[in-house]
Amino acid sequence: MTLDKQISPARRGPESAGPGRARLSRGERGSVQVAAVGVAGFCIYGFATGSPSTVGYVSSVIVIGAAIVWLRRAVLPGLLAAGLVIAAMATLAGGLINVGQDILYNASIGPYSKTLGTHFLQYDHFAHTYVSFVVAFACWVMLAAPHAGAEHRRELVLLAVGGALGLGALNEMVEFLATLAHHGAHAGGYWNTGWDLVCNFIGAGAAGLVIGRSQANAV
Repeated sequence: MTLDKQISPARRGPESAGPGRARLSRGERGSVQVAAVGVAGFCIYGFATGSPSTVGYVSSVIVIGAAIVWLRRAVLPGLLAAGLVIAAMATLAGGLINVGQDILYNASIGPYSKTLGTHFLQYDHFAHTYVSFVVAFACWVMLAAPHAGAEHRRELVLLAVGGALGLGALNEMVEFLATLAHHGAHAGGYWNTGWDLVCNFIGAGAAGLVIGRSQANAV
């Protein structure tokens, strides 16, 4: 299946699981099963290792997953469904798995820049970029694409990108509140939050460019 078809407005088809809602495809059912096992596994791991962020991270992933189920009306492309599961696992791993004396989100290789206040190659940056990239596609497929006519396509691409950035900002708020709840453990500070937002923008912006170019070629 081409990229154009993957991100074009999905159609419900004959199989319906209720008013305006399509039944889960085989690929979606597989993704849901993998996500359920992964969330349960990370939850058990987090409590076993005494991670103070377990409830916050697991709750965030469950809430976002529930929101996707609520908003979903048509079958999601298999590539997107798998991408969302990977994004969820990357988020849970980053906040709950310990690497040395710190969490995976802060793991890095390569030099550190005092000017930029960060390592050039850090798990946190790649995770935020990837998650925002996938979420922007999800916003496009579920919210924007069904209404994407020739006249308002650009505006809807921007809406999808903005939705991804908004969810990224919401995630930062949750991390901030969770940090307050467990007295600053794993807090990254101003620099960390700033780079998280920059990476969110890069990921969502890249998705917007891909979607916009693909839709332009499809016209």
